[in-house]
Amino acid sequence: MRKNILIIGFICLSLPLFAAKDTIRYDLAYRLTGAAAMMMPDGKVDPFIKRPILGASFAVEFLPTGRWHCLQQWNNASIGVGLSYLNLGNDAKLGSAIAAYGYMNQPFYNGTHFRIGIRPSVGLAAVTKTYANTYEGTHLYKDHEGANWSIGSVVNAYLALQLYMDFPIKDGWEITLNGGWQHISNGSMMHPNAGYNMFGGELGVRYHPTNLNTPKTPEPDVPRKLYDGVDKPWAVEISATGGLKQNYYADNQNGQLFFGIATLKAAAYWVPVSIFRLGAGVDAFYDGYYAAVNDEFAAANPGAAVTYFGKTYLKQSNVANCFRVGFSIQPEFIIGRLTAGLHVGFYIFDPVKNLEPYAEAKAADDAGTPLNRGVFYSYDFTKASNYQDGWCYMQFVLKYHVLDHLFVQLGLKTHGVRAEFIDAGVGVSF
Repeated sequence: MRKNILIIGFICLSLPLFAAKDTIRYDLAYRLTGAAAMMMPDGKVDPFIKRPILGASFAVEFLPTGRWHCLQQWNNASIGVGLSYLNLGNDAKLGSAIAAYGYMNQPFYNGTHFRIGIRPSVGLAAVTKTYANTYEGTHLYKDHEGANWSIGSVVNAYLALQLYMDFPIKDGWEITLNGGWQHISNGSMMHPNAGYNMFGGELGVRYHPTNLNTPKTPEPDVPRKLYDGVDKPWAVEISATGGLKQNYYADNQNGQLFFGIATLKAAAYWVPVSIFRLGAGVDAFYDGYYAAVNDEFAAANPGAAVTYFGKTYLKQSNVANCFRVGFSIQPEFIIGRLTAGLHVGFYIFDPVKNLEPYAEAKAADDAGTPLNRGVFYSYDFTKASNYQDGWCYMQFVLKYHVLDHLFVQLGLKTHGVRAEFIDAGVGVSF
């Protein structure tokens, strides 16, 4: 199966290479590299790290020569699509990963004999080993010695941030080198979801068949109308997204529960330059997980939506606990019709903040003095014994304007390094 996927992906990415040069619509380049990396330890994956990660990648890049004004604005950046295979160093417990992704080469220096820049990537990764096919015992949703607690789903998100260097040799051939961080996880859609964090590098060749020395008529260096938000110094956007998430993998030994999630965002953006905008807005979140209960009396009701993981001290099912509202600062980069940003915010309404962490909230309630936190309060989300979301949240957001006033949106919400959910939907801009 893995070989079939790789062969199909290689053929799809290679088709442009076999077209006649004078029929190639875009100026293309091709990368073929070998990869070596190490799994970054995190406590969950540590017992399974046996060998270095080895693999290979093939990619097609679209160059801005003569077109793609949005890439010319980024110092003649290029975009690409890639396919990678990684053997994760333990065939029995970690298996292999196949990732398909898009990326952008953002040059810092773009010289004749040397190029260096940064390469962010985003896509999907399929893994061959998960918790479900590595556990031992009669009950699946339970801690088991020898089970892969890092990955709960076959299909996951793939993220990477790498530094790249290209060294031209002759006739369109180059030596290419890149290295940095890679991540595979599913954003808490299925548990367990500790994920894989890898650090390593790739070495290979890059070939540009339509050599840059070929005469071309460059595109006029004037902004093209891409969508209304680029042509105005301000913009207002409203979006609605939704999805599903799974409760913690050890919560229910008889089967795991799925909960609905949703986000409603409204924000205003100032667009000082064509490649960047700064926004601020209000975010309303719904997370159905908090309608479950985990108080001791709930253990006597196995048919109820019960969570046994000691995170939030929920004494009864209450839909009001599922809603939170926050205010966020929203810097975003603009690449044509695509915007990519990291939104950082704090909760102004959070009914579960006084119910986390479980042990602390229960002790306070037993003493008759429930927690009463303000908007900002001290917490440590890095300690499992103090597991809680806290007052600060982040969202990684991608938007693509399919029309001037309509966009599709994909987001990942986290608290520190812990993912809460992935959501997708649509929005409108004014």
